[in-house]
Amino acid sequence: MKKFPLIAAALAAVCFFVAAPQPAAQDAKPAKDTTTEKAPAVDYLVICADALKPVAEEWAKYRADTGRVTRVMPVSSIARPKDVDLPGLTEIKDAILEAAGGENITPGFQVLLLGDCPNNSATDYDAKTEIPWMLTRQMDSNPTVSRRERVPTDNFYADLVQDDDGLPDIAVGRIPARTVEEARLALAKVKAYEAAKQGEWLRNLTFFAGEGHFGAVIDGMLEKLFIQFAESLSQAHNVRMTYANINSPYAYVPTQFSDKVIEEANSGALLLCYLGHGAHDRLDDMYVEVDGKNKRYPILTADDVSKFNIQGGKLPVMMIIACETGHLDHPQGCLAEKICFTEKAPVAIIASSRDSHPYSNTLLEKAMVHELTDNYAPTLGEAFMNAKRELILAQDPDRKRLDMMAMFIIPEKERKELNQSHQSLYNLTGDPGLRMQYPKLKLSLRLGAGGDTIKPDSELSVIVDSSEDVGELDAEIWVECTRASLAHKIEDFDKAALTGADEEKRAAAEKIVATNHANSNNKHLAALKAKADGKASTETTNEDGTTTKTWQYFFKGKLDSPLEPGDYILKVFARDSKGERCGFAAVKLNVSK
Repeated sequence: MKKFPLIAAALAAVCFFVAAPQPAAQDAKPAKDTTTEKAPAVDYLVICADALKPVAEEWAKYRADTGRVTRVMPVSSIARPKDVDLPGLTEIKDAILEAAGGENITPGFQVLLLGDCPNNSATDYDAKTEIPWMLTRQMDSNPTVSRRERVPTDNFYADLVQDDDGLPDIAVGRIPARTVEEARLALAKVKAYEAAKQGEWLRNLTFFAGEGHFGAVIDGMLEKLFIQFAESLSQAHNVRMTYANINSPYAYVPTQFSDKVIEEANSGALLLCYLGHGAHDRLDDMYVEVDGKNKRYPILTADDVSKFNIQGGKLPVMMIIACETGHLDHPQGCLAEKICFTEKAPVAIIASSRDSHPYSNTLLEKAMVHELTDNYAPTLGEAFMNAKRELILAQDPDRKRLDMMAMFIIPEKERKELNQSHQSLYNLTGDPGLRMQYPKLKLSLRLGAGGDTIKPDSELSVIVDSSEDVGELDAEIWVECTRASLAHKIEDFDKAALTGADEEKRAAAEKIVATNHANSNNKHLAALKAKADGKASTETTNEDGTTTKTWQYFFKGKLDSPLEPGDYILKVFARDSKGERCGFAAVKLNVSK
């Protein structure tokens, strides 16, 4: 088993250019005040461009049916009480604050902006199809000073508490529709996602990336960051990587790279994340050096978006950690918009409105993944809000170590300014009220007799703990190597043949690259041939006097392939007896000599 720190390296060499108190669960109705009989407070507000009011009402009804207290507010309705022809940013924000309950914001309050961003200033827009966003005084991260631009954002509407800290106090998302048809398509995707059948797709964290090209020092630092990041991700999840670096075992055939990205996405995932460079209508290229010159192959362009064909509502949330791809006010549109209005494409997109910076990109991406894989934030808006707050609040236990690594390259004052500007740069193209799909079976995994260390020929005793009795548990149990290792052999190939004229040699090289990619992502080493060996339950008393009951499912057996001494990950994926709910878990396993 060859050690190769690449998922992280691949992740790393790529994220380049690119708490406040937790709100209440956001699909629960606020408790009714029985003493005053007041109506429940609104916790989901739809502000819509006037022509999109019919869809705004459909959206609000759908959210009300899922337990929210909703309200629709067309732009023109904000203008009337303010005695203005066209409400500006301040009037819209004041209306949001009033609907939110004033300074004592209703727990879980969220805002959906249903309308496009204007291409002109915030005071000049078409209320029939547009809702303005704020052009801040913050500057983007373009390294060429003369080309730097002011940052536009929806975060202005999220910062309701008037302390000028830029921290979002509520979750805000936008569907940049201009037509009823676009708005309805986006709503249909939300409904499809929330109704999707549980399955292994919920385990998938699908990453793809471009090279950094920031120099040896910065690229080396980022590589170290992501080696640690990849291993720190929930081990129960399945991490896949496709890296546009031909020297990596996670590389793919250059001429087929964009198609591979689409193929991976079409398998369904909890999260689809790109890290690298970008522009308003495309991601970076893959570069292959030939005779000292680079030949370029696209990673993903706006034209490729139509190839998304994700079936059964298994639509991932997409994070594009790069520059410009969320440029919603671009006259020609942007990649985030194209994905939003493509039926079988990701359900929501988090992207930057202008040029972003690798330091803050790294922090935001790490925080967002944590929200989705560890905290299980109930809605996408809450996950995104908390991830953005982490940029400033720095509550992640790893943050001090990460900043120590960055301090030799980026002064503290500059790091603070970058994190403030990235509050504005990154926006949510999607529904903040999206009810995130997570496994409905809450499982944990542990080893029985012998603990977490076994002999190579030992019989394994495995216990799957469940928070409920699910009848018979249909479980698959297997062993993987760590993410920084390779489980299968990687073959050398003729790199020059990939771009050469000899079709036979090129086909042979491409076949090896594709096989290496598959082998690198396949961490599976051995399956546990285990039979269910009974079921039991235990009951524990909590500090508050309540009791918690747990069901234990026992499995015994031997691995179907021998393991060399070393550290591994034991994993389980299970369904309930009806096959309607799933769950997964993992635990570390050591094989001794």
